[in-house]
Amino acid sequence: MEFGSLRTFVAVADSGSFSAAAQQLYLTQPAVSKRLAALEAELNIRLFDRIGRNVRLTHAGEELLPKAREILLQAQDMKHLASNLQTEISGTLVLGTSHHIGLHRLPPVLRDFRNRFSAVDLDIR
Repeated sequence: MEFGSLRTFVAVADSGSFSAAAQQLYLTQPAVSKRLAALEAELNIRLFDRIGRNVRLTHAGEELLPKAREILLQAQDMKHLASNLQTEISGTLVLGTSHHIGLHRLPPVLRDFRNRFSAVDLDIR
């Protein structure tokens, strides 16, 4: 099952139109039709009733739509998690502190921070 087909299914369900979904997904209307036909063939079930230019979810489509949304959301969450795991934390951290805390409490904490996030520049004031 392809994510593109699931995205197309959700877009058509939300818009109620193949052409509106095509515009939203930057696809042609025939490409939207082809993706939905492939998904319906793979699931061996009709997802939409096509009445002229109107499109309505079948009972099966209504039942499967929340699961399709969940799958797409989980895939997006996985991409975010992978991105967070690969991205090195960098930039400048500006930290304001009192004289006593800065001299007596912060040095071990900042040393650990520096070891973990070496690409971060510390600006302590």
